[in-house]
Amino acid sequence: MTHIQKFLAAATLGVGFVTLSTPAVAIPVYCSGISTTRNYMRVDDSQVASCLLSGYGSGQAGNIGQAAHNDPFLNNAAGAGYTNISLSFNLQFTQSGNTGTWSFNSTAWSQYSNLSIGFKFGTGGQPDEWFVFNLQDLVSSGNWAFVNIGRRGGGLSHLVLYASEPTNSVPEPGSLALLGLGLAGLAASRRRSRR
Repeated sequence: MTHIQKFLAAATLGVGFVTLSTPAVAIPVYCSGISTTRNYMRVDDSQVASCLLSGYGSGQAGNIGQAAHNDPFLNNAAGAGYTNISLSFNLQFTQSGNTGTWSFNSTAWSQYSNLSIGFKFGTGGQPDEWFVFNLQDLVSSGNWAFVNIGRRGGGLSHLVLYASEPTNSVPEPGSLALLGLGLAGLAASRRRSRR
């Protein structure tokens, strides 16, 4: 190994060490963009992958988590293939001012491979009042922040857990059948080696 190769190897190792020892910084994922005229939300990228949709409306038609025919997220192209599974997984939240926490039973991940969480705020119909984020894999709790530009209401009314892509369970072959296949392969292998 030449001196240049040794130097490059040491430099690569040093950069790798610095990268691994530097704490990860969570980056906020904004929903509804950062607008000076619309309410918006943010959740860290360690918890959510992206904002799927946000919006507002009047009455039941503007309220996510209602019956599928009234849910504005489910009736949008961004919500195609999703279903509301909120009642099955103990969805909860806390709120202190315009921030709080959320959580649900992590067993949802054993049944679905893609989950999203929706937040509905009381804003007196001021846009935006609901936000849906696609979750990072296996995340079942986190923090949220709401920026209430309209200064009306601002309380978190409820959460909605949406799911798509049920987990496909592939049945395992029986142990006896697997043992039989292994023995047949071993016998075939010995037969070839004798020839």
